[in-house]
Amino acid sequence: MIRRRNQSVLVLLVVSALASFANAETSTGTHELEEGKVRFVCEGPQVTVPAWGRFGTVEGALSIDPRDLRKASGNIDVFMVSIRTDDSAWDTMFRRAGFLEIDDVPKSRFVLETVRGAKQLDPGKWVPMTLDGRFALHGISKKVSVPATVRWTPADAKRGTSERIHVRASFHVTWDEYEIAMPTGRTRTFAGDGALIQADLAYAPTKGKRR
Repeated sequence: MIRRRNQSVLVLLVVSALASFANAETSTGTHELEEGKVRFVCEGPQVTVPAWGRFGTVEGALSIDPRDLRKASGNIDVFMVSIRTDDSAWDTMFRRAGFLEIDDVPKSRFVLETVRGAKQLDPGKWVPMTLDGRFALHGISKKVSVPATVRWTPADAKRGTSERIHVRASFHVTWDEYEIAMPTGRTRTFAGDGALIQADLAYAPTKGKRR
């Protein structure tokens, strides 16, 4: 009788442990961009006072399994007309600039294709990696490798918090490689030859997609 009772207790403990482990695992799911910040600062040898600012409208989605990054994919869309700087004259200039052609090409896009340098995410830790994909600007698409750090925060039922994936990345672009004919003279003193792009992105599971 005692032996059977001990066996039952053992089975219950094993089942409970397996259930806890299963609940901690996160399978591939779609995550929507909850908060996206994309900033830029122009750079170049002729720059005296660089134009800098951010884009107010950023959208995107991410498909990822934190335990296996091999199939991660996603995209980020930045709407160019949403540019914001501390100088409204710069905003107006960028929106109307013929060399950017925002009316014809209203957004820039990064498409994630592969992840290098990391195989999985560790809960609560920033993990360095390289995001390989294609970046489109001014209607020109180029392959890029973007250094990034990513942090996975699993859902916590006790605290009532849901899962989050946070991505921070930065890379340089030059106007010539995207066929942006930046004018010389005064414009170069603030627009330069290119820009440093910085992204700070927070994702949450899409409702109805999490498993």
